[in-house]
Amino acid sequence: NIKKIYELLPHINCGFCGYDNCGQFAKAVSEGSASPFGCRQNPWVGYNISGIIGLKVPAFGYQQRSYQHFIGPRLGSVPSLELLRKEVGELSKRIEGILNRIENLGKKKGSTYSIPQ
Repeated sequence: NIKKIYELLPHINCGFCGYDNCGQFAKAVSEGSASPFGCRQNPWVGYNISGIIGLKVPAFGYQQRSYQHFIGPRLGSVPSLELLRKEVGELSKRIEGILNRIENLGKKKGSTYSIPQ
């Protein structure tokens, strides 16, 4: 199954799936530790991979409870919307701080460049 799954993947080893390369991702899917829909370059390939591993998924309306089946064991649990909002808020503050430091560095060096608002 690993070879069949691997043949469907784009072979660009981008790592967006959480694995170092497409081969590792294919192995993880075949072992049941990764979602067949984990390829971010071509998520639709997940339907073909599902057929290889014998998983039946609806053609449309892939729902969170099905998604939880795959990512739950890997991540521990699916994060709540409240937790995601909190994390986005914290990241926004960090990014704002970074942009302010960049702008201040430009001012110190006499640059006329400023961060667009």
